[in-house]
Amino acid sequence: MSLNTSMLRRSLWRLSGYITYEKLCDKEWIIAPASVTYTKPALYLPGATDNVTASHPYSNLKLEMHRIKGGRGEHGATIARVLSDVEVCGGYIYKKAAKIQISAKKEYLFLEKQIFEFKDTAVVGCSLYEYIYFGHWMTEGVPLLMAARELGSPIRNTDELTIHQMEYLSMLEMTYDRFIAGRIRNLIILEDYGHNNYKRERFKKIRERFHALYPKSTHPGAMIFRGKSGNNLLASGHSRVLINEEEIAVYLQSIGFKIIDPSKQSAKEIAENISGARIVISNEGSHTPHGLYPMANNGTLVNILPPFHFNNVLKSETDCMDLNYAFLVGDACEGGFRVPMDTLKKTLDLVTENNP
Repeated sequence: MSLNTSMLRRSLWRLSGYITYEKLCDKEWIIAPASVTYTKPALYLPGATDNVTASHPYSNLKLEMHRIKGGRGEHGATIARVLSDVEVCGGYIYKKAAKIQISAKKEYLFLEKQIFEFKDTAVVGCSLYEYIYFGHWMTEGVPLLMAARELGSPIRNTDELTIHQMEYLSMLEMTYDRFIAGRIRNLIILEDYGHNNYKRERFKKIRERFHALYPKSTHPGAMIFRGKSGNNLLASGHSRVLINEEEIAVYLQSIGFKIIDPSKQSAKEIAENISGARIVISNEGSHTPHGLYPMANNGTLVNILPPFHFNNVLKSETDCMDLNYAFLVGDACEGGFRVPMDTLKKTLDLVTENNP
């Protein structure tokens, strides 16, 4: 065991007051300016939101309703900041009284014995949420890594990547430089939250890479099957299980859709089967972004949402990728929620009418 001296030193610095890392940076510059866009509204049936009762816990219904209406949107700049003489230990970055968490793991005073390294320059190529949610890694982590690679050696924490993540990185010919613990003379940190033109360019390059790897002609669509995987039980006590998901899959397969099961298929198989899909439909969750990069240009993502977890965060991603976004809301029932087949069929008709 070894003592987390970086954590101890930060605790001593905090006696003189808390300060954010932004105020400690030695240099700051704008990589891409903020931008304003005007987006299309989501596609949905009249009355689709009537039975909505709650949003994602990190959102609110006002924000979600604003997302689906489209219109004017302001997107923050991509900013780079340099911190000098930082320490990295246990998935945390320390600089005087400031701390940046890049791992979902708890901060500990005592750690397994580690070999401390030294780097002259590095770039943080990961964020906290992408290690909690696979969907965030696909939509935020991958473009962040792409931006980090343009500035230097991208580092990440020691959390293990999933098989799908490793396969996607191989497809994109990208990698991280794992840095377990030590000191970095100059560490570059990116603020890359906005869906500005720079992120639009990166999304375009990623999609072009997938289309070059798996050039397929367009086909009706693909359904990404969720089943009971992932965090289905919400804090509210509701379950996100789509009770009639198999019934929906059988119908969609009968009209030419391909059924994708991430729990059984490799990233290559997923990308190959989704490539060229005019529609990608899925029960809301982190598995859904599997479909964003390989689907056809001007395709439509159809999100199936429970009324107690109204979450349209992927509307921002589809807007930035020049894709279309549609949704339908199911009815709460025992054990989860259910989507009436008539609602499904009418929603698909609406999508086809607007994007033939």
